[in-house]
This record gives sequence, C-alpha cells and structure tokens, in this order.
Amino acid sequence: MVTFLGAFKTFFHLAWWRRLVLGHNYEKAMQNMMKGRKFEVVFVLVCVAIYVVKRLFEEARAFDRFIFDMYNLPPEQRDMAAVWRGLVDYSHFANTMLPIVAGGALFFAAWYVFHIWLFPKLKAKEFTASTLVLGVFTLVLVFSSVFVHNYFKLYYREVLVHAVGNSGEAFDKINGAVVYSKFRKIFWLNDAVAVLLILVLYEAAAQAFYYVQAKLREEDNNVFIGYVLEGGVCVFLLVLAFVGHLPQKDYWIGPIRELALLGLSGIVGFLAQDYFYRKCMPYVSDIKSKAFSVGFKGYLFILLAGSFLIHLFQVTIWAIYSRSYFRISPPYLLMIFTVLLVMSLAMAFLRRVFSKEKRALRTEISNKTAELGNLRSQINPHFLFNALNTLYSVSLKENANMTSEGIQKLGDMMRFMLEENHQDRILLSKEIEYLENFIAIQRMRVDENQDIKLEINIQKTDKEVFVAPMLLVPFVENAFKHGISFRSPSWIFITLTHDAQHLYFKVHNSIHTKQELGQPSHGIGLENVKKRLEMIYPNRHKLEIQETEHDFFVSLVLGVY
Repeated sequence: MVTFLGAFKTFFHLAWWRRLVLGHNYEKAMQNMMKGRKFEVVFVLVCVAIYVVKRLFEEARAFDRFIFDMYNLPPEQRDMAAVWRGLVDYSHFANTMLPIVAGGALFFAAWYVFHIWLFPKLKAKEFTASTLVLGVFTLVLVFSSVFVHNYFKLYYREVLVHAVGNSGEAFDKINGAVVYSKFRKIFWLNDAVAVLLILVLYEAAAQAFYYVQAKLREEDNNVFIGYVLEGGVCVFLLVLAFVGHLPQKDYWIGPIRELALLGLSGIVGFLAQDYFYRKCMPYVSDIKSKAFSVGFKGYLFILLAGSFLIHLFQVTIWAIYSRSYFRISPPYLLMIFTVLLVMSLAMAFLRRVFSKEKRALRTEISNKTAELGNLRSQINPHFLFNALNTLYSVSLKENANMTSEGIQKLGDMMRFMLEENHQDRILLSKEIEYLENFIAIQRMRVDENQDIKLEINIQKTDKEVFVAPMLLVPFVENAFKHGISFRSPSWIFITLTHDAQHLYFKVHNSIHTKQELGQPSHGIGLENVKKRLEMIYPNRHKLEIQETEHDFFVSLVLGVY
C-alpha cells in the first residue's frame, strides 16, 4: 500500500496534471484546502491500514481453520489429497492479500481526491472542467477499488459426496475442494454505490464536524468541549476500523438500507428547499406572477424526479434481495412525494426566518462597529491634545534634552495610534509600552519632590496575551487630569498585573476641584471606555468605580484573548 500511495502522490504532483486538474492556482488552492487537514489525512490512512491488516489476519485465520477442520475429520470422511488438488488454483497472496491491500489503497485514494480536492470545489460552486475531471477520477478510483477486490478475490469450500461406511451408516464425505469467484456485474455496481455512499456520508459528517468546531472556536470557554468532540470522532473511526466488515454482499439489508434511503431523501429535500428558497420565496407574496409560476413548476419537477429516484432505488433493493417483482407502487411514490414536499417547505421557511435574524444581527454589528470607530476617533485627538500641551509646558521651563525625550515618546505614541490603534486586538506588551510612554510624558510636568506622589507597578509580559487597544490609558489620563494639583498634596497609584486568563488593572488617585485645577472636564474618555467594554467584552469584564470627595478608585478585571 505504501508503494502505491507514493506513486499516486508523485503522479498528482506532476506539473502538467495538476494544471489540468486544479488549474494554475494549484499551490494556493492546495495550501487553503490542506490547512488543518494533515492530521485528518494521516488518521484516516491509519484507520484504513488498521482495517486492511485486520482483514488480512481474518482471512489467514479463516484459511487455517478451513484446513484444520479438514484434518480433524476421521480419515474415512475426508480426502486431503483431493482437497489440496482442488486448492491448486488458489494463491493466498494473489487471491486474498493483493485484492484486500489494493482495494484499500484505491479506496483511500478515492476518499483523498473526493474529500480534499473535489468537494471543496463543489462547495464553492466551481463547476469547471477541472471539477469534472476530479469527479470522473473519483468514480474511476471507486469502481477500480471495488473491481480489484471483487474480481481477484477467490473463495473456497469443500466438495461433499454421499458415502456409506463399513457398518452401513451413511455420511457426507469431503471429496476435495473447489475455488470460485463471487464476482458479478450487479454486485460490482452494488458495491460501488455502497462505497460512494460511504464517501458521501463521511463528507456530510465531516462538514458538520467542521461547522461545530468553528463555532466552538468562537467561544473562549469551549476548548475542552472541542477536544472531547475530536476525541469522540477519533474513537468512533478507530472502532469502525477494528470491528467493521466491508465489503460484504448484504449492504442493503437492515440499517444500511435505511441510512441510504434517509440520506438520499435528505439530499433531495435539501435541493428542493434550496430551489424553492431562491426561485419561489422572493415572489411568494404574489403567487400569480409568472416568476413564481415558473419557479414553482421547477420545484415540483425536482420533487417528482427525486421521489421517483428514491422509489426506484427502493424497489431495486426489494427486487434483488427480497426476490419480489420489480414494479412501481403509486401509494409509495405518493407518500415519498408528500414527505419531501412538507420537509422541503418547512426547511425553506425556517431558513427564511433564520436569514432575517442573521441580517438583523449583521446590521446591529455594523452599527456597533461604526459606533466603536466613532468612539475611537474621539479618543485619539483627546490624547494628542493633552500630550502636546504637556510638551509645550515642559519646553518653557526645562532644557532641550527633556523636551527631545518627550517628543520622542510622543512620536512612539503617535506611531502606536497609526499602526496599532485601529486593530481589533493587539499584544498586551504594545498596550503597556504605550501606557508607559504616556506616564513618562505626564511625569515631566510634575515635581515629585513636592507633595506629589506617584507609584507605578506594571507587570511586564513576554507571552502572546491580547487586548483591545486604548482601554487602559483613559483611566490613567483621568487620574493625572483630576488627581494632580500644584497647590495641594496629590497622589496616584497605578497597578497592572495579569495571568493567562485575566488582566487586573487598578488606578487610585486623589481628587481636586475643577476650579483648583483651572480646566474644564469633558468626560469623554471614561464614558467611551465603558461603551467599548460593553461592546467588545460583554460578560467578560468587571469594572468598578468608587468616588469620594477626596479620592477616585478604578478596578478593571478583563478576560484576555
């Protein structure tokens, strides 16, 4: 199998072939499709290999048991020389090992082409020549897998003859062995359809798994559930590899038949509801219009054709396995049509309801995004204005060295706002760097030798912890704005710590009256931060603000990314 897969991979990496099948954007397409799928491909290959090895051991044990049972019979009841002569045309390697290994390898190749290359094109509605080539190649691999197994696989059994012993008793004597093939064209088609059904069912389950997995990634607290889901899928595939038994000649008896009919009905129902949703739903308010009439006729045609196809599949199974007459039953056909009609209409109208809710949610998100951008545009000039005023005051009373240092820090802050501020999230280290530059500039205008006390405790970080930008500085700016007075004792305490899940930020400062400070209060910064926290971190933050006549205290606990 390894040799075959190596040759298969080499063949598909030939330049001319990949251009024919996947087009000139082969490398980009392969990167997009294979992203996050390497483990799945390897795991499925391991499951197929486990199943093939298990089948080889089962066949070897079956042959050994067959011969062992022959030798265990009394000599008068078996003729071992005739048995071995009958098995002269049977080769365990050519007629058992090779068909199983080659069939498994071709099945994996068919799964790989369908799952990795063909279905993404179908999902993206890329109905091009390359899609057709991939579809044909998938069918060729499926039919080849079934043909190689069924055609080259040979079976054996004993030949019984009626004999009479010395005492006159009658018994069946094994008078040799016979080797035979179960290959039939009808079984070849039957098995190929079964394999195609397995590929389709796997793809449906895989797409559902990808969807749930993507939704779980959007939830910050559902990582464990995602691991449990992945583990459950892996265990299921491993159990299927260890206990499954394919191929066999009773695919369509019992649960397999019911699953096939259910899956076929689901496909027809989905296609019908999609057609009704696109061609009829927009004109349902005017059912007398020509557009609705044409669309509804097409919808009824899909239902009738699908119902007939499902019933044809049903009666074919009955005719093959139940040995009943092949005939169309109008009551069954009407029942299938009615079920598909109700199911597709219900799905279409539910889809319409969910689409309305989705559009409303998108509109709300768009409005919130616009509001958030507006809030950010109000914040940035506010910080720049204060920083420039501070540098102006410093330049009047200090030497050029301090002024140049302040200008450098202001440049760093402006670079932050141009490059980082408009992103949805940034590294916490970037936010801390901006915060330290802001504090350094503010320190230039105060003399800590007077009655002004500043205590800054900021925990550094070297981990990839992310936060929304410009959430912390407004609280610090507010502290310097209302907490510093050159006439009265003043103090500001700032603490920033964090762990893997949370950020803890505290600001405690004195308060001085507006008349004493000699500047108006705009109140923009804190209100903007509150609104941003509600929009960006709903139910993931805790903001406490306490204010007295003499001090102001802010505590923010934030769930980081």
